Amino acid sequence: MIKSVEKAFRLLEILSDTREPMRLRDIAARSEMTRSNALRMLQTLQELGYVRQAEGSPLYEMSLKAFQIGARRISQDGLVTAAHPIVQDLADKVEANVLLSVRDGAHCVVVDRIESRAFVRTFAQLGAREPLQAVSAGKVLLAFSSPAVFEMAAANLTPLTPRTIVTPEALAAEMEKVRAQGFATTEGEVKQDAKGIAVPVRGRLGDVVAALTASGPLPKMSDDELHRYVEMLRSHAALIEAAWPGGFRQA
Repeated sequence: MIKSVEKAFRLLEILSDTREPMRLRDIAARSEMTRSNALRMLQTLQELGYVRQAEGSPLYEMSLKAFQIGARRISQDGLVTAAHPIVQDLADKVEANVLLSVRDGAHCVVVDRIESRAFVRTFAQLGAREPLQAVSAGKVLLAFSSPAVFEMAAANLTPLTPRTIVTPEALAAEMEKVRAQGFATTEGEVKQDAKGIAVPVRGRLGDVVAALTASGPLPKMSDDELHRYVEMLRSHAALIEAAWPGGFRQA
């Protein structure tokens, strides 16, 4: 393994996992590098366009370049292109942000997103990464993944709010619930006032490859209202599967 490449990717992973720009000394400590080595690596990544310094500050953060590369990879199979007008249609019908997400390791990544006109506050930016167990889309993707993916997620249960799942036993129980009902919900598990409802989007072989989510500061719902959201999400997930060449087809 080429050590310099390994170190560069380690810095990118550290920056991608944080919500706020980071100080050099904190980056060096997290990466177990000296400050001088971390600084040289950050300067190289900055010159290449993968890292930037927050405006008017010495703090470092990821640029969008890495996401753009990932987005191009995702677009190669046509999923986002096929899904986008359907995501837009759903956003026009519900008072919520609508997200399309995929799994990347133990994280959920937003690959398409339409903001609701009903409120201004944004909860998930395009390219946002969150732990699988903390968001409704992540729960869907995890519930229908392999045991190895579950073990990976269960080994990294970091509390983000008082409501985040933090034990493997609680996570296993939640996954059983998601598989049984065919959708996932979250409330205040990644941000205190954020809620989400997500359903699976299946690939040609019936495997879950993405999740469709309605999220935001949604009001407290009755069972009937929750059912209405779930059915709208399911019908639009089916439209995505039909529009996408790699999507599920009924026999």
